[in-house]
Amino acid sequence: MNLKGLIDCHTHCKFSPDGQDEPVQLAQKAIELGLTAWALTDHCECNTWYGPEHYGIDSKTADSDDILMYNCRKFHSESIEPVRELKEQLSGQIEFINGIELGQPLQAPDVANELIVDNELDFVIGSLHNNADEPDFYFLQYDKMQLHEIYKLLDDYFSQVLEMCIWGRFDVLGHLTYPLRYICGKYGISIDMERYRDKCAEIFEILIKNGKGIEINTSSLFTDYKATMPDKDLVMLYKELGGEMISLGSDAHCAENLGQGIEIGAELARKCGFKYCVYFKKHIPVYVKL
Repeated sequence: MNLKGLIDCHTHCKFSPDGQDEPVQLAQKAIELGLTAWALTDHCECNTWYGPEHYGIDSKTADSDDILMYNCRKFHSESIEPVRELKEQLSGQIEFINGIELGQPLQAPDVANELIVDNELDFVIGSLHNNADEPDFYFLQYDKMQLHEIYKLLDDYFSQVLEMCIWGRFDVLGHLTYPLRYICGKYGISIDMERYRDKCAEIFEILIKNGKGIEINTSSLFTDYKATMPDKDLVMLYKELGGEMISLGSDAHCAENLGQGIEIGAELARKCGFKYCVYFKKHIPVYVKL
């Protein structure tokens, strides 16, 4: 796989609770692939920033999956110096982007506001992995729900994404339609997305007005969902509304998966009429010809 001239702006290393490899291993893979730019965007989940005990959860008795994404503060603090050193090492080899994936910022705005003022950051992805007071969409058992309950979850999801976009203190909206990876993919439940077209248009209009982008997240191509997040129809809608900032992200959690699906995401962007993809340095967009 040669991705010369392309970008991968959504990746995780061991400094994410669910990541695996050393940052230098991801860097080596990005260089091998010929990427023009590569972003390391480890999880900063605002609503699980502290350890489980902070939230009244006994880590000794809690299920390991339930507390997997807690204590992001510890991971982030441990990453600062190694990432700073990596940036120096990579000078002249690849455009390295020091980023974060900011999860659920409005569920803990004090944490979010503390993170985004870091002047070492180049890039912030805004993501929503769970509705307020609900588990990550990954953990929900949709086969035990009525269809109207699933639609209620999605109603809340798109409404909360819109609220996050109105807040808008990020550069790119991450993996819009994330719940479908599990609802439609893992559980095979059919969802009428026409129901959310107007809400997605509203989300895009806010992003466009505020100079923010969306990402084409390619990770779900390699799951039962078999589509990008968002899919071609929504990427096309973003374009039709005047959107210009398309980021590409593999959402890799190990070096082996870095760059996976990026060619497919780039081709989807071209088919939707985009001539450039974008990465960010110090929150300023840099356009790369597709």
